[in-house]
Amino acid sequence: MKLRIHGNTLRLRLKQGEVMALAAGSAVEDRCAIPGQTLVYRLQPDSAALGVEFTGGVLTVNVPATTVAVWAETEQVGIAGAAGPVEVLIEKDWRCLDSKDPRDNEDTYPHPAPVC
Repeated sequence: MKLRIHGNTLRLRLKQGEVMALAAGSAVEDRCAIPGQTLVYRLQPDSAALGVEFTGGVLTVNVPATTVAVWAETEQVGIAGAAGPVEVLIEKDWRCLDSKDPRDNEDTYPHPAPVC
């Protein structure tokens, strides 16, 4: 899972396996080791509305499980919404068309454009 932060906007991109795990009811997470501490970012299905919390170095984004189920099984690219002052965008991670590193494209979704 990739995390991008810009101001009060969180953007998460998930690979196919992560989308399927989320749709099956499991949380997905990754971490960034920062000297002296670790930032953990987690996306988890929930029965409530979209929500964001940050406690003890863990950034958690809750997304309604019913929304995830529809998103995972359709061509829908993303889920967008606001959690208080934070805008959240959760997207399927598409294949990079110009990447030189094959690891960039492992388990990604096919890109809808044939070329850049």
